[in-house]
Amino acid sequence: MNQEGQHTFRAHGTRLLSLFLLAATFLIAILSLPGTGRSTTTGDLVLVLALDATHSVDDREFELQRDGLANAFRHPSVVDAIQRGRHRRIGVAVMQWAGEAEQALSVPWTAIASPSQADAFAARIAQLRRRFFDGSTHIAGAIQVANHLTQTAPFAAARRVVDISGDGINTVGNSPQGTRDAALRTGLTINGLAITNETYDLAEYYRISVIGGPNAFVIQADNYDDYARAILEKLLREITPRLVM
Repeated sequence: MNQEGQHTFRAHGTRLLSLFLLAATFLIAILSLPGTGRSTTTGDLVLVLALDATHSVDDREFELQRDGLANAFRHPSVVDAIQRGRHRRIGVAVMQWAGEAEQALSVPWTAIASPSQADAFAARIAQLRRRFFDGSTHIAGAIQVANHLTQTAPFAAARRVVDISGDGINTVGNSPQGTRDAALRTGLTINGLAITNETYDLAEYYRISVIGGPNAFVIQADNYDDYARAILEKLLREITPRLVM
């Protein structure tokens, strides 16, 4: 090969190397963006807590949900239960739900492994603002969005659980059974907290139409004043699935 040919070959090789390095840099940048890949952080559980913000929930009742959930994470028994797990860590997010197309992530995914992390998460819950006020009750939509959140969580965990709190049956859109069954096929567990101040047999409705998956259960709260007790019991059972209260 003459000198001119060698020069052309080297120049071509340099351009190819530059393009390769540029492509590799771009790929690394894309994979580093939030939400484009799952973290290697490992926990015992990823848990979505879904708060009822439908029209049947007045402002005081919503505040009782919010504050009851925040206080549950301040309770020492919750961190004790987390630290008894194999990985001593869980990932948790909070969403609100109401009618069709009315689901919102309110507190993003947070790792909890210590009292300080639990207290910080509780503080964020206590500060969240209600997103929906006049929506109907679309439990299927809540299940679908919550399931997607667990599938895209930045944690790896053996258990994926959705916790649906509500005070009424599905009133709009598709029924929850089909959405629930599809979610269960992905490996999800759905638990329920039935607030029975308006519908006395709501816990049974949740058993038939909402919950499912390994170790699924329903906790009943007689009213919103009873919510704080019920959500603490529910969290402990979800974090420690073999725990019997």
